[in-house]
This record gives sequence, C-alpha cells and structure tokens, in this order.
Amino acid sequence: MIRYLAGLVTSAAALVAGGWLLLAPFALGHEGDPRTIDLATGAGVCVIAMVTAMSWATAWRARLRADGVLAQRRPALAPEQPAVPSVEELHALLKPLVAALAADQADRGEMRA
Repeated sequence: MIRYLAGLVTSAAALVAGGWLLLAPFALGHEGDPRTIDLATGAGVCVIAMVTAMSWATAWRARLRADGVLAQRRPALAPEQPAVPSVEELHALLKPLVAALAADQADRGEMRA
C-alpha cells in the first residue's frame, strides 16, 4: 500500500511544482519569453501530475476492492417498466365511465326539455 501512497505524494509534489511554475512569472516579474516558457511548462507539469494522481488513486482503489477492504461495486439496476394494460382491460376500465357520462348527458337533456 505504501507504493500507492508514495505515487500520490509524488504526483502532489509535482502538482505543487507545476503550480509554482505557473505563478512564478507573476511573483518574480518575468516578462517576454521566460514568462511564456514558465507558463507553458507549468501547465504541462500540472496536467501530467493530475493524470498521474488520478491513475494512482484509481489503482489504489482497485487494489483495496480486490483485497476486500472496499465493497465491490453493484451494477445499476434497470428501472422496472410499468405493465402496459391490454385493450380489454382498458375497455373494462372505461365502460363504467362512458355509461356514467351518457347518463349525465341524458339527465341534462331532460332538464332542458
């Protein structure tokens, strides 16, 4: 486990060094080409350090899962699809509603007459 921690610490140190290279031109007042070189180098070192840190962290997490320290990932459950009613079920469901609406219309027709 020490090698994973050592890799993370080393990549963190590289990230700090890249951050210094990014800030040095402003802190020390560099102008022109040295400023551009420091900024480009600092950005490159930061990107490489972040990729390295992510790689070490991923490898360490995989090792912890393999050793049983961390629980295995559970696959995402597929959402359950609702049952689609058949035409007969819809007909049986709507038949009382249609009858009630027809009776209501008939009552309203009698009231107007």
